[in-house]
Amino acid sequence: MGNPRPNDAAPAAGTDAGDPDEGSVAVNPYDEVPYRSRPIEWSAPERLAFASAVHGGPVPRLDRGSVLELGCGNGANLLPLAAYRSRASFVGVDGSRSAIDVAEARRRELGLGNVRFVRADFAATLAALEGPFDFILMHGVLSWVSDIERDALFRIGATRLAAEGLLYLNYNCKPGWNIRGMVRDSLLAQTSDVRGLAARAKRAQEVAATVAASLAGLEHPYSRLLENEYRFVRDADASYVAHEFLAEHNHAYWRSELLALASGWGLRPVADADFDRASGRLPDDLERRIAACGLGNRAVEDTIDLLSYRQLHSPILAHEGAARRAFSLADVGGFFIASSLRPADAPSPTVRRFLHASGHEVEVRNEAIGHALEALRPRWPRGLRVRDVLPEVPTHASDLLLLQRHGMIDLRLVEPDDASPSAAVRACEERWGGYFTDPYHRLTFV
Repeated sequence: MGNPRPNDAAPAAGTDAGDPDEGSVAVNPYDEVPYRSRPIEWSAPERLAFASAVHGGPVPRLDRGSVLELGCGNGANLLPLAAYRSRASFVGVDGSRSAIDVAEARRRELGLGNVRFVRADFAATLAALEGPFDFILMHGVLSWVSDIERDALFRIGATRLAAEGLLYLNYNCKPGWNIRGMVRDSLLAQTSDVRGLAARAKRAQEVAATVAASLAGLEHPYSRLLENEYRFVRDADASYVAHEFLAEHNHAYWRSELLALASGWGLRPVADADFDRASGRLPDDLERRIAACGLGNRAVEDTIDLLSYRQLHSPILAHEGAARRAFSLADVGGFFIASSLRPADAPSPTVRRFLHASGHEVEVRNEAIGHALEALRPRWPRGLRVRDVLPEVPTHASDLLLLQRHGMIDLRLVEPDDASPSAAVRACEERWGGYFTDPYHRLTFV
């Protein structure tokens, strides 16, 4: 698997504790070096609900649902969600005073009344929250807090999640993060004599640049792996380096280890939120090959992560007692389908080719699917009911799910009331971070 974009795994500002300043006052490191947050596409309620639906999990309400984000930072993820979902309610919690101040200022700038931000330590958050919540988001939190705070987060999830709600996590995963963890240990040692987190991050990137240059051109696979990791640090945003590589806490988990912790709080895995993204997509036959090697024991998921060099994991959890719904291909007929694929030259009369904006090519041998894709492209990003464009749903459902899993089309449970991007949201986000989101929580950089 390739390296994620540096800000795709945003460590959250969890507590007010931190490295001492030059005096005796403890400073929250996220106040010392504010984190540069960005929206996380697959954390949108509709995307989480869809992933759960196709994997037999519960489907929370999407019309007037409630969303809690723990470790919301400056609101970069929560604000566009709230802006495009006026009938839902949102709460963001973070321990950084500066992050919450920025989030609140941006909320006022957008004029949003359906979102509020709370500054609180996770250990003190439970009593301050009124639940239940249909969705609870914890992106980049668990790996960056102490065990006490981690348990506090699970306690919130277990007690404030609605009976049919979904809890989204993101954390550093073994084995891939073992290598990155060794780089972290090295950078901690190399910057131990530097005072101030910003200065330490600058030194860490200078060290990373030097090490990467020294490894360039070496042929040994380990040398190339390390070069890639040090280049990753060299090129990352300074705030990411400060909080990912120099923070007090950074714990990576095997998948089985993390899910065992969740099970202790009565939570079970439903699906990976990014199952249809490069970060979460696995080779089709990987599980079969593992079983053929006699490795399909109870740790098979850890073996999958080992062989795919997984660095991050983004599971969706539900209560143990939440309904398990059997998914069938006939259910696809009720979904919406949207496609931006454009026709290209076909190699033969029986094969039609379509091109995706990513550059990937899709060959379609089914005439009905080919006609449907042509009809859908002018409507992008809006979609149509699958059964309205492909009446013989069971015949085509497997192909559609395959295209969805590879990111070639969008299958959705619902369509937004208005799919037009907001000029106000776009203007603000471009100024805040050089990107903008649309009603589907897709991210575009400018």
